[in-house]
Amino acid sequence: MKSLFVAEKYYTPQVSFNIENSLFEITGESFSEYSMDFYEPILSWLEAYTQQYSQTILFNFKVSYFNTSSSRRFYEILKILDGYHKAAKGYVMVNWFASPDDMDMIESGEDFKEDFDMPFEIVLKERSLVA
Repeated sequence: MKSLFVAEKYYTPQVSFNIENSLFEITGESFSEYSMDFYEPILSWLEAYTQQYSQTILFNFKVSYFNTSSSRRFYEILKILDGYHKAAKGYVMVNWFASPDDMDMIESGEDFKEDFDMPFEIVLKERSLVA
């Protein structure tokens, strides 16, 4: 299995899932009207990865803006990671980056954190350091 990299575009974030160092990141903005089309291959890749590997995953969400449709895809990603973590196939640590003055992003991270039973930290950083 190869690492996954999808370049950032105007409506979609950069996705970098590096299997060599187990660092998985989604960075940028995600507000495509067709989020399922964008995220479906990413979800499929992540599902296959969690079936084949038993390693620690550090997953960083460095997203500065996302729409409701993308939120659903993030939930699906976190659900896959939570299942992987609960099955003890590998340790998962999620970092949700947010600017200290972006209450919407902080609250979104807190909502996701409440939904899952895996290590999940909200990391407050100035926006210029996030992307």
